[in-house]
Amino acid sequence: MTPTRKLSAKKAAEETLILLRRKADKAKAASYQRFFKEPVDFFGLDSPAAREVKNDLLERIDGVWTIDDAVRFCNAMVRDRHMESRGTGYQIVAHFVSEAGPDLLVHVERWLRDCCGNWGLVDNLAPSVLAPLLDRQADLIPEVVEWTGSDNMWVRRGAAVAFVPLVGKKKHLATAYRIATRLLGDSEDLMHKAVGWLLREAGKSDRARLKKYLLAKGPKIPRTTVRYAIERFPKEERKELLVATRPIARRGKKSKPKGK
Repeated sequence: MTPTRKLSAKKAAEETLILLRRKADKAKAASYQRFFKEPVDFFGLDSPAAREVKNDLLERIDGVWTIDDAVRFCNAMVRDRHMESRGTGYQIVAHFVSEAGPDLLVHVERWLRDCCGNWGLVDNLAPSVLAPLLDRQADLIPEVVEWTGSDNMWVRRGAAVAFVPLVGKKKHLATAYRIATRLLGDSEDLMHKAVGWLLREAGKSDRARLKKYLLAKGPKIPRTTVRYAIERFPKEERKELLVATRPIARRGKKSKPKGK
């Protein structure tokens, strides 16, 4: 019997894009925009439909492709601007990430910088591809920490969000706090939320450490970040921390008497 010819990354991308377009739903595509400030292109697939497309492809390539094939596929998919196209590309790379070497980091940084454009794609790529890469190759962590100084918000967010699943496994807590500290002065609301998310997950491993950090850095921490970080604290403790971390000028401000 003649062996089946290996599906090329280029052909797989062409077929996947055709399938995504076939499953497009304009009404759903329009409704998804409400979750984003930035204009985002959607085909309009819900999560189960997108997962089915990915899984159907994985059935054809699992055990056949290498990480290099997955990267080539992703590079083809991100040329299409739709959320589902790029997300599928990232998830195929995620499936093969255990085979990846340090050179994958260059691709991840480029995808974050040039091919995300919204928090949804960053939060797809960073936890599923970057996090396991850093978990296996800790020598790459210092470079990712430096991404916090990037002029690109999606690269900065990727650096923070990548550590969410890691601190959830009680790994790299010191790095997570270092990243949070480097990002406290960020002016973007989406970064305030990302840092709060990271701190909240770190607090699951060591709540006392998170509380100490918040009390020490409190006035420098954006209020959105504080609120996200303390979501898992008991109600009364949340109230106390919101007061204790309030900027000093506001904390000590008194109401002026009427007429003055």
